[in-house]
Amino acid sequence: MNVSEPRVLYVINNAAFFVSHRLVLALEARRRGFKVSLLSGQAGSETMESSAESVLMEAGIRHIRVPFTSAGVNPLHELLALACMIWHVLRLSPDLIHCASPKGLLYGGLVARLCRTPALVLAVSGMGFLHTDTGKPSLSRRAIAAIYGCLARFAYGHPNVRVIVQNRDDHAQLVAAGLTNDRAIRLIPGSGVALQDYAGTHQDQKEQLVLLPARMLYDKGVAEFVDAVRSVKSALPGWRFLLAGAAGYNNPSSISADQLGRWVAEGVVEWAGHVDDMRPLYARAAIVCLPSYREGMPKALLEAAAASCAVITTDTVGCREAILPGESGLLVPVRDVPSLASALRTLCNDSPLRERFGAKGRELAVERFGVDAVLNQTMTIYEELLQHV
Repeated sequence: MNVSEPRVLYVINNAAFFVSHRLVLALEARRRGFKVSLLSGQAGSETMESSAESVLMEAGIRHIRVPFTSAGVNPLHELLALACMIWHVLRLSPDLIHCASPKGLLYGGLVARLCRTPALVLAVSGMGFLHTDTGKPSLSRRAIAAIYGCLARFAYGHPNVRVIVQNRDDHAQLVAAGLTNDRAIRLIPGSGVALQDYAGTHQDQKEQLVLLPARMLYDKGVAEFVDAVRSVKSALPGWRFLLAGAAGYNNPSSISADQLGRWVAEGVVEWAGHVDDMRPLYARAAIVCLPSYREGMPKALLEAAAASCAVITTDTVGCREAILPGESGLLVPVRDVPSLASALRTLCNDSPLRERFGAKGRELAVERFGVDAVLNQTMTIYEELLQHV
């Protein structure tokens, strides 16, 4: 690199996502001599954000918060947020901005161009709510998506940029939309898993527990999961079905705590709320189920594979690349409750199949999803970009 003590600024929707998906990268960058800062929007979940703030303080990561939210569309608020970001970026003068999460990508990319930041990384970890199939889109949603597309073309047009994608579908969509090209794209499947944290976990040590680990959003397939469990629960005595994730999230797809409470009171599922350390749950769960509508490369499924869990997920962007269908897990169509119920019955009633799926999942995690490979590939991208500064 031609820059001594290079400065990297991470721009992400909220601190909780940074801690769960990018903190290990920031610490590695700092270990390699970078000065690291984080610029984020407002909390998506107050519970998750409070926990993340404590982690950042303990890690010594400088954190600046600006007034944008993941789902905010008020033009005055958004312009204020952009102005604040521009001011902070001019003040910090980073050599490289690394953006992730939909608003982080858009606003970080815009600010990097406006402030002439020398290098830019756009890490696409899913295409966001606007690109998630939630049925027939409203007129306002289509209008916002059109505006987003226009601004994104400017953001992605940075002269010294790399675009990290986590799956081949997003790669193809970005190129087809004219936002980037094959030369600028790098495929890195997910944010990586610390494989040693899940070593020694086997199916024969697990409980009769099906785990859905996600923020409590409708587009994570939570309602479909509850409906599927409702139809099979009486035929699966002894099995427990657990939701683990924060509710009341600042997202149009958010499920309220009241609704979750009604499902729990009905006796269909249990709900653990936000869990800081998911490793013990993965160690106990025989099956992990994520019937999401769309993902980038869901870290929950990578962790499930590392923990030797059998997996049920949807045949959609991101999810299908996190398993080996028929070898480490089962794929079902999006929003298809009968198919999801059938998959639950199949795996709950077939211990040898769960054993095979769990063992193959662990092999897959070791082969493709280790965090060290992700860190090395990302740091190589930093070095490529800063050679031109």
